[in-house]
Amino acid sequence: MRIVKTVFKFIGILLLISILSMLYVLNRGGAFREIKPHFAGRCDSLPLDGSAEDITVDRERGLAYISFLDRAALIRGEAVQGTVMRIDLNRLPLVPEDALLDRPAHLRTHGLSLYISPQGKRSLFVINHPVSRGTEPELVEVFDEVSPGRFRHRETFRSPLFNSPNDLAAVGPRQFYVANDKTLEGGLAAGLQQLGIGGSPLTYFDGEEARVVVDDIAAGGGINVSAGGGTLYVAETSGQRIRVLRRDPASGAVTETGRIAVPTSPDNIDVAADASLTVAGHANTMKLIMHFIKGEPAPSQVLRVIPDNGDGAAVDEIYMNAGDEISAGSVGVTYGNKLLIGSITDRKLLVCEQS
Repeated sequence: MRIVKTVFKFIGILLLISILSMLYVLNRGGAFREIKPHFAGRCDSLPLDGSAEDITVDRERGLAYISFLDRAALIRGEAVQGTVMRIDLNRLPLVPEDALLDRPAHLRTHGLSLYISPQGKRSLFVINHPVSRGTEPELVEVFDEVSPGRFRHRETFRSPLFNSPNDLAAVGPRQFYVANDKTLEGGLAAGLQQLGIGGSPLTYFDGEEARVVVDDIAAGGGINVSAGGGTLYVAETSGQRIRVLRRDPASGAVTETGRIAVPTSPDNIDVAADASLTVAGHANTMKLIMHFIKGEPAPSQVLRVIPDNGDGAAVDEIYMNAGDEISAGSVGVTYGNKLLIGSITDRKLLVCEQS
């Protein structure tokens, strides 16, 4: 009888731990968060034939480049191809135009990065996902500018260390960092990553080969580099923080200098003209999952982060919406008083004017 009671007590403890763990994950993912829409300004919708999962801005020329792909169709199993679109932010009305003069036969775009050399030469680096992710190699495509805002394909990079690339930051004509969003697969490991435990690799490609420079990123959702090239910012989506890394330009090695906690699951990062960070976030990851499964709206959120030299930072939520203006927002970028918001799947770009 005593053994039976002990067994039931043990089962009860395990059940309680499971319930508490589930509640922790739900709470951390924003399942119980009240969404209060706000923005100090006005937003208009620019329809697209695909979604803008990532955006980078050439602020010297006022050109926005969009990682363009019909990802909603891709989720439905359709064999769609992507490109990079260009929008001249100084010309009204805003008109999306193809920025690529040529492209690989297969191109499913994800994260992208614009590199401008000291001589002013521009190159676009773009993540290219294969048809069969996990079995076929993940690629990074590089396009060189041949006339203002028009690019031609130069070369393709691949490495087993691009295991699940989500975003990248170009730091040279053939040098870049890749933020992978997972390493651990299935079961307990996947659960640990949801809790921010366990690591995804941050990979550096030095022009010839790739190597891991940080191995404990909690699901790298976005990455960007400061204007001077000395600091990397990595969005740790499941860790709900931004990793701040000092970078050695000669070797590519990085040293952690801080971790900025943010009240969301961060995605792409834009470094604004004033060195502040514009960070898109997923305020409710449960709704994001249901968005992918059933097409239900998911909140879109944008933060302004002013980093310091350590863990501290000023964090301000500048945009929040439940998903009716734009659903599953994944990127926010600024140009002057404009705020552009793109989405993983929504076939539109939100163009906002900040007051």
